[in-house]
Amino acid sequence: MPVTEQPGPGELTLVFTDIEGSTALAQGLGPRWPDVLRRHRETSRTVWRDFGGHEVDTAGDGFFLVFTDRADAVGAAVAAQRELSATPWPGGARVRVRIGLHHGAVSTYDGSYVGYEVHRAARIAAAAHGGQVLASLAAVAGLMSGAVGGEPGLAAVDLGLHPLKDIVVPERLFQLTAPGLASAFPPVRSLGGPDAASAAEVPSTVRSGVDVMPALLTMPDGQRIPLTSYGLRIGRTPDNDLVLADPAVSRHHCAISATNGGFVLTDLQSTHGTTVDAVLVTAPRLLADGEVLRVGDTDLAFTWPAR
Repeated sequence: MPVTEQPGPGELTLVFTDIEGSTALAQGLGPRWPDVLRRHRETSRTVWRDFGGHEVDTAGDGFFLVFTDRADAVGAAVAAQRELSATPWPGGARVRVRIGLHHGAVSTYDGSYVGYEVHRAARIAAAAHGGQVLASLAAVAGLMSGAVGGEPGLAAVDLGLHPLKDIVVPERLFQLTAPGLASAFPPVRSLGGPDAASAAEVPSTVRSGVDVMPALLTMPDGQRIPLTSYGLRIGRTPDNDLVLADPAVSRHHCAISATNGGFVLTDLQSTHGTTVDAVLVTAPRLLADGEVLRVGDTDLAFTWPAR
């Protein structure tokens, strides 16, 4: 049952959802399972309609949707998790839905959407846990530029690169967090093994709704890097916010997160560690004005507030 007119081929935000552990739920609930499915679909469809999503397919206990706007897709995913988590389920069932988002160019065929980007979106959803929203970098691009409004506290937690089944290049995954959503999950279900990061272990570097005065990082050559409520991730590879051409710097070395109380530095299990005024960072720590961060062999002076 489509909720909007079907968009044509081109750049769209793709959303996949399904109920975690649905086979075991169906077996345990027996004749009450159809009532769970009915409530799941009614609740979800109300949200999709409110955010202008187009329902492409409903297979079993999942949805495939497309949105013409990234912000609407992000808003729908967050709202759906809120509504589903607050829903009383028949038989006292514990129903948890996983959601994945990706943005890319797709073609149309036989009333549906096809192309490699569709497969990427499906694999991202499959990597999520029940109650979790995972997104690609392409899907949260609008969020990163501040285009998502009306959602205080919305954040995208960078979980790093993850190899996904049948996807050639590792996918940089983000977990969407917001008030009313669960935030702590096990590592994502990727092919990365037991060392993959979870959102509980990695600070948010993309955030809205934080009230903090801007800060500065000063490079050895005098270049000044602004720090805002979006935070900053530092590393050697191009997918970082601040890229350091320093062989002693890890691919994803450390991150600085904005909080209402200031800026927090977290080492991302780097090879050579991160220090602040020559003291090794072993746990997230609040930065103070005038401190010097050493990332690899690069010194960064922290100034807060910026002046």
